[in-house]
Amino acid sequence: MRLTAVLVAGLFLGAVWCTVKAEEFPSAQDLVVLEQPANTMMKDYLTALVDTQFAKRNEILAKLSTADDWERHAEYIRKSMLDWTGPFPRRTPLRARVTGRIERQAYSVEKVLFESRPDFPVSANLYLPKSYSGPRPAILNVIGHSSAGKATDKVQRRSIAQARKGFVAFTIDAIGQGERQIRDYARHGRPPGNAHQVIGTQAFLAGTHVFNLMVWDVIRAVDYLVSRPEVDPKRIGCTGCSGGGMMTTYVLPFEPRITAAVPACNPNTWSHRVHANLATDHEQVFFGAFAAGIDPRGDPLFCHAPRPLLINATASDNLNPPAGVWELSTWLDKTYAAHGQAQKFQTTMVEAPHGYNLEQREITYAWMLKWLGGASSDAREGDFPIEAEADTRCTVKGNVYDEPQSREPHDLVLEYWQEHRHAWQPVRTAQELTRHTNRLRDAVREILCVPEHIPIPQVETRASRSTAGMKLTPFILKPEKGIVLPGLLFEAARRSAQRPVILYLHDKGKGNLVAEKAVVRSLLAQGFRICAVDLRGQGETGPAQEGKFWDFLAGKPIFGQRVADVLSILRWLSQPQVRAKGVYVWAQGVSALYACHAAALDQTVLGLVLEEPLLSFESVVTVKVPAYRHEVILPGVLERYDLPHVCQALCPRKITLINPLRGDRSPAAKDEVERAYWSAAETYKALRTPANWKALTGINGAERPKLLLSDFMKLAQGE
Repeated sequence: MRLTAVLVAGLFLGAVWCTVKAEEFPSAQDLVVLEQPANTMMKDYLTALVDTQFAKRNEILAKLSTADDWERHAEYIRKSMLDWTGPFPRRTPLRARVTGRIERQAYSVEKVLFESRPDFPVSANLYLPKSYSGPRPAILNVIGHSSAGKATDKVQRRSIAQARKGFVAFTIDAIGQGERQIRDYARHGRPPGNAHQVIGTQAFLAGTHVFNLMVWDVIRAVDYLVSRPEVDPKRIGCTGCSGGGMMTTYVLPFEPRITAAVPACNPNTWSHRVHANLATDHEQVFFGAFAAGIDPRGDPLFCHAPRPLLINATASDNLNPPAGVWELSTWLDKTYAAHGQAQKFQTTMVEAPHGYNLEQREITYAWMLKWLGGASSDAREGDFPIEAEADTRCTVKGNVYDEPQSREPHDLVLEYWQEHRHAWQPVRTAQELTRHTNRLRDAVREILCVPEHIPIPQVETRASRSTAGMKLTPFILKPEKGIVLPGLLFEAARRSAQRPVILYLHDKGKGNLVAEKAVVRSLLAQGFRICAVDLRGQGETGPAQEGKFWDFLAGKPIFGQRVADVLSILRWLSQPQVRAKGVYVWAQGVSALYACHAAALDQTVLGLVLEEPLLSFESVVTVKVPAYRHEVILPGVLERYDLPHVCQALCPRKITLINPLRGDRSPAAKDEVERAYWSAAETYKALRTPANWKALTGINGAERPKLLLSDFMKLAQGE
């Protein structure tokens, strides 16, 4: 009898499918709701949010007047940065070794490998001046986004010039550059940015930070310098440009042994960068920094006062607005004046583009000679040959990861994740499920920054129109100031037995329903209404600005904002004027993750069909090269929960997962899905509702539409 019923249902659904397949459907233009494009909505919204937070930061700084005031604020910055990125590891043996040597008339170059962490090698060149006796002042050179790293032309020139002026110069490759490039990332952008993005994404999810890895490399480089008899440990400088200027800035709160610092083409004021529509890399952002009253672009420099500091900027820097440099300088002037050391801070700005140009380099030499001492007072660089890139290499094959037992940054992220991931207990009873759900909701609200109370949104409903045999009612939801969510309510032209509303969510927005016309017609024919909405930054309101990281710095992740949007839509659908007899969700892609998180916080969702959702956050961390980036970044989420725990909290509501994707966006196999979601499946089984949980793989295009219609029919019928 059961087999007969299934066959009959299949024949019925097939008949419905065949009769609607050739019918007309609204065009993409018919699904447009807004009279004008809202493509600047998210930019304007986030800019206003950042402006508000910076106004509060400026109020904090304006109240600081004494040296003690500034010291307390510096300590607040230092502690906050550690809270955001996690503590540094304990010091382990550097196991440094010199693998080669270059001899020149005025200096020599040692090729050095040292381990900043066990089996985590850093490649470096040590430039030693000749004809000098006794410990010399040293300069640590950290490098920006140059793929060649320490072998880059400008980097070699400043290293050689420093040695010719009597400094010991130590120049290190950062993660992803020079001899520390990661071959697996070659197809995913240029080095070293590709490494920063990949490792940065995985580190955020795991609960650590690529900043932690990179700054610790620099701190251990100082350890190496002070271990050398040629170096005076009380006279150490640090400089770098762009990303190197960032690293110079970021190490200062944690490295008191650096006497003089010259960050070039990086220190700025983030609010000016936001107004200039600029983005940044993962190692330069800290979750909620703006909300905490800290600008990580320049505020770490407060921690260096009253030691000598020079901001070395350019007037035509396309990445650092000059106005932002001068605003930061004004606060630093106030800081150094409060310490009675105004002469130890200076800002220079030459007419040049972004980059460590000759004039800038000579300004740096003069600053270092002034505060660290040197062989002469001549700050001119001079002319001299540099080495071929291959000759600067510290390794035989040109890559540290070919060294025996060496570990990659991904290995360090995995190590952190394995030590810190949250272990959820089995859920076998209704009481255990209640406790699990409450813990999960608390974690979701905290990590996503979703408020506990979501107000009923303002709504503007437009006149309905009939097209292609269906009724379309446009509406605009306004969940908060500056945000509009355009949507459409689809109904059959002729009313039939009223069934629940299906909320449709897609990463491309409601316009994607054009590709789903046969499924939509079939659902409407069975009495369902479909509510299709563009979440913020989708469809008519895109782009969302995720790649800018403004939402991250402001402490309001776009992921959480969209979950709040779904909750607002659910609040509206529950109002009497909508007359929704229950709500089901049909969501695809990353939007499926927004949907299940919202459902965990809102009981009005009776069931969900989630197509091609991310299998788990864990799969983004464990895969070597993930395909997901900004759209799934939630800081430290795996220290609290993963996606299977969200689904577990939805028990006993009906859930169907269709074709989950691994972290590299490849289809997950059936056994992978079963392993990932065993806790959810076991909970449904323990609470005697195993039929309410389905996880399907390998569903192809031909069978998918019938499956969707069948699934929603069963959901509505309570089967």
